[in-house]
Amino acid sequence: MAAALTVLAACTGGTPSPAPEVTAAPTLDPGPQPDDVVATAVIPSNGFDVDVDVYPLVRHEEHVVLTVDFTAAAPAGLEDDAVNLFGFGGAAFTAEIMSGPVNLRLLDLESDVVHHVARDDSGRPVVSDDEWDVIRTSDGTRLQTAYAAPPSDVTSLSVLLPGAPLLAEVPVIEGDLPSPVRPEVLERERATSTAVPEPDGLEWATIVGAPTFPLESASVELDGAVQTVESVEKVEVTLGSDVLFEFDQATLTPAASEAIALVAQRLAERAPGTVTVVGHTDDQGDDAYNQDLSLRRAQTVADALAGSIGTSYPLQVEGRGEAEPFVANDAEENRARNRRVTVTLASTVVTRTDLTATGELPPFGEEGVAGAAGAGLRLGPDRSRWDLDATARHVHGHLVVDLEVAAPDDQGESVFGALSNVLSSHRGDDTVVPMQNSGRVTVLDGALRLYPLDYRTADRENFPGGEWWTVADLEGTFTMVGGQRRTYSFVYPRLETTEVTIQAGTGTFGSEDFRMTGVPVLTDDAD
Repeated sequence: MAAALTVLAACTGGTPSPAPEVTAAPTLDPGPQPDDVVATAVIPSNGFDVDVDVYPLVRHEEHVVLTVDFTAAAPAGLEDDAVNLFGFGGAAFTAEIMSGPVNLRLLDLESDVVHHVARDDSGRPVVSDDEWDVIRTSDGTRLQTAYAAPPSDVTSLSVLLPGAPLLAEVPVIEGDLPSPVRPEVLERERATSTAVPEPDGLEWATIVGAPTFPLESASVELDGAVQTVESVEKVEVTLGSDVLFEFDQATLTPAASEAIALVAQRLAERAPGTVTVVGHTDDQGDDAYNQDLSLRRAQTVADALAGSIGTSYPLQVEGRGEAEPFVANDAEENRARNRRVTVTLASTVVTRTDLTATGELPPFGEEGVAGAAGAGLRLGPDRSRWDLDATARHVHGHLVVDLEVAAPDDQGESVFGALSNVLSSHRGDDTVVPMQNSGRVTVLDGALRLYPLDYRTADRENFPGGEWWTVADLEGTFTMVGGQRRTYSFVYPRLETTEVTIQAGTGTFGSEDFRMTGVPVLTDDAD
């Protein structure tokens, strides 16, 4: 037909019509592939810097597989010494953290879930190569391991890579698993031999579990009067009795109204359910009297709440007296923490309201070091100095702080330990945390304080409150040489703000306490 039209045009003396332009069909971007590097980082280890390449998370039945390459940065001097990768384990009280990459965790920060590495029946992480953490040649090493797969609609997860800023979005994809051996190594071996077997890869049959845990958020508002700990399924708000009541009384003070209103707001964020109100006292006075006082105070709080939350949140009131101290009654400050009323609701989140970032920064002791972000904050004596700086960002609404620790160029090998936290700062005396985790850093916005997200990993006989890991580096103590840098990332509750203060300690403990003001919150990273 086209030819006939052309001939007709020629016979009538007309100008032939131009052939229509052919536009190539747009090529669809296939997205990241299993062998594509999707994130890179440089981390210090064993006196050397190590280049890290991270590949997509590839679904494999009920798991996702993470592949990471490690290469010693030149000049590494590998002919003289191997580079050992430190910082991927830890020092907690559960067997699973004794070896392997347990500090390498996946985070679903939309659903508030953390994924631990898959493990065998002895609690050891299952990896493709037991020597992934020792770099002996310029080829480097490859780590491949598995985690529980997220739901099918999850297209990316965050990766908490020790020593590097949090990787906000690592794609979760379908496809063939990358080789457990670096391709260039395999190609070279096959070029010189025809009898190179296929690499073994992960021993799937040895995997007995790939744990996931719900994350919990903790914040303190109204100058310390209200502490909120919440997960997707539950919220617990603790009110300080010294704010609510006069000494030895069960009548609310005028200052209590703001705290009660804040509790009602936190409950309204949740689906309706039974609200439990429990009163507690310190150990001073008669047991029976404390029991009665705790019950009367709990009832007073329940009565005040009843008018604000409605009948869809029925109230259950209890008094525990001095039977369940939050911390030891060994000082007046601790006794004040034990005088409290807790309000608990087990139901899911239906809406969120902003945290109350009002009031002034609390005082900071003269023993610590204080400074502004970007201006340089130096910790330590002359023989072990550390330069700190930080920025913050949002990842799926959560506040993430990236704290960079640098050893001055002229400094020899030194141990940085200012972030180590051997005690739980907000979980109470009946809990335990990994011994060297870096969960000591909190965020301040006015009088509002945020603790890093954490989660309960195990029950301990001597700690009935359980063992808690923070969503922060488990290696708060680390050795570096002059010129090296290590980044510690901390993930906090959701907070909309443009600038925060970060703090470790109170400034009264010693020179390793620090406060950094004016930490900028950069453009949202993965919302």
